[in-house]
Amino acid sequence: MSQHNASMSGLRVVAVEHFIAGPFCTQLMADQGADVIKVESPGASHSGYFPTLNRNKRSIVLDLKSEPGIEALLALVETADVFVTNMAAGVPARLRFDHERLSQVNPRLVYVHITGFGQNSPYRSLPAFDGVIQAMSGVMDLTGEPDGAPMLSGVFIPDHLTGLWAALAVNNGLLRRQVTGQGTYVDLSMLDCMMSFHGSGFMEVLQLGSKLSRIGSRVRGSYASTYRASDGYVYLAPLTGRMWQGVSRVIGKPELLLYMGEGAESDTRLEHRDTLDALIEGWTSEHTVDEVVEQMRAAGVAGSAVHTMDEVVADPHLEARNMLRTVPDESGDGIFYVPGSPVPAVDDSFSVAPPRVGQHTDEILAELGLTPAGAAGASARRDG
Repeated sequence: MSQHNASMSGLRVVAVEHFIAGPFCTQLMADQGADVIKVESPGASHSGYFPTLNRNKRSIVLDLKSEPGIEALLALVETADVFVTNMAAGVPARLRFDHERLSQVNPRLVYVHITGFGQNSPYRSLPAFDGVIQAMSGVMDLTGEPDGAPMLSGVFIPDHLTGLWAALAVNNGLLRRQVTGQGTYVDLSMLDCMMSFHGSGFMEVLQLGSKLSRIGSRVRGSYASTYRASDGYVYLAPLTGRMWQGVSRVIGKPELLLYMGEGAESDTRLEHRDTLDALIEGWTSEHTVDEVVEQMRAAGVAGSAVHTMDEVVADPHLEARNMLRTVPDESGDGIFYVPGSPVPAVDDSFSVAPPRVGQHTDEILAELGLTPAGAAGASARRDG
């Protein structure tokens, strides 16, 4: 493997993971050159998300309900720097790969356990998926039209956001280990991760007494919104005085300037939002998306077409930034299209297919000096 820009080259990550949050975390580390070993159960199958989250990893099948399987996992952990799991609270302890046991095997281990709510939450034992977290975090209630129902986000934000926090936790743990020589344990909650993005929301509710509610495609506290064009939708964010002047010129409504003077104290646009939005949409609705975007950008106004996914995957930005990538399929004869990495990754990260279930079992066991033992995945007997 070429190690250009490989900040995690030489590190071994062991992952007992499923769904999205755990695999996304370890995918980020694999992209940085880490040797990510994905521990899977006998008879495991892969979902449609698998190709986008597991490229460049190795797969070993271990029956963690068996003594040989657990002993093989412990032998693997002895060689690891990082252990990541997003199995439900209580599962690691029941199957005997909890932090207490693994840290005895490897005191330098950075252990990250992702769950829905965390180990000491009153909701600890409840099942959690992305939509549950969106609902419980308040994000779902804040999304949608004012007179409509709460809405889920169009992508799995809590899952991926938690994966990012988990990768950050790993990096923090590795830096701490450099100083102390000791490993660390992070109890990471998906709900906590989503709560962390509320910004000023807690202050607004608890200190200012505000009641936050759905406002559709407008922006709370700033004059920005989505407007209908003749053939689609555009988003405009004329946040500065200069941009507001640009909007006024483009739509031919000089009276708009009355609502935003030189200083922030003279910005009364939010108080008259319905009136101003109607004036702007009166103009945008008579023009195509391309016409609106072209004229607004020429006037220095921040904004964009509201792209469909068909338009997103054809956007020249993806090619310029190398954000549309392919990985080989399991057969090696086909490809999967996947998002690229926003940060530099190892040169061949996208050239290694996601592993077949157990593809590297014998290889990894041989590295540990262990021999296969049927469905258990491994024998506790070390060679030599």
